Amino acid sequence: MWYDNENGDAVRPAEIDTTSSRVYVYVRRNITLVPESQDGEGEVIHAHYKWQEMKLPKEVIGLLKQQMEHQSALDDVYDALAELAGMIVGEV
Repeated sequence: MWYDNENGDAVRPAEIDTTSSRVYVYVRRNITLVPESQDGEGEVIHAHYKWQEMKLPKEVIGLLKQQMEHQSALDDVYDALAELAGMIVGEV
């Protein structure tokens, strides 16, 4: 589930953060810079970033990478089969 987050400085956060936690990977989207402004009492709010963030366990990311590798291998097999079928049809 996505939730809103922001930092207090003007350093843009990474879209995929694998180093901040030993347990989680943070995936971020809609990262926008909020310009410097003033609040209702005249206090300066320095420029900072806001974004939406999802926190996923690192083990889930590992499984996702593994699935993507398997899908890539399957795509290669499907391409080879299509090429072979084309060769067979062309010979008949």
